[in-house]
Amino acid sequence: MECGIKPIWVFDGKPPDLKSKELDKRVAMKKDAEEQKEKAIAEGDWEQAKKMAGRSIKITPEMMADAKQLV
Repeated sequence: MECGIKPIWVFDGKPPDLKSKELDKRVAMKKDAEEQKEKAIAEGDWEQAKKMAGRSIKITPEMMADAKQLV
């Protein structure tokens, strides 16, 4: 800000229809990561479980509202 830079935050709205295949792919990847996480937990592989947990996180509307309020 000292250099005249003004930060902005953009919260996307509804994605365009052309993006639906990509969004479906992302949902499938998150589902797979969730399954791998559960398997890793069952096997006691905490490092893999942590890795897969990061890939399977789901942002809820409440989380988004909290983020907007904080900003």
